[in-house]
Amino acid sequence: MAVKIDTSTFMTEEEIQEALNEMEQDELLNTGPILVRSAEDSIIRVSFHDRHTIYLKNHPKVNPQDYLANIKTMIRIRT
Repeated sequence: MAVKIDTSTFMTEEEIQEALNEMEQDELLNTGPILVRSAEDSIIRVSFHDRHTIYLKNHPKVNPQDYLANIKTMIRIRT
């Protein structure tokens, strides 16, 4: 049985980038860059914006509106 995904509520890539840019500008929501070990064993910095963009691109079935709302909620609860 195929799973039907409602794409009518999905955001465009432009809308996602705009929402992430707004979050990155908000001092309460921007958690800053993280350090990630690359395949070559070097450590690189990944920005807040890039980290969440990469996640959404790697998980196309995730609803970006829900994902971004969850990020906001988790960060606010943590702070």
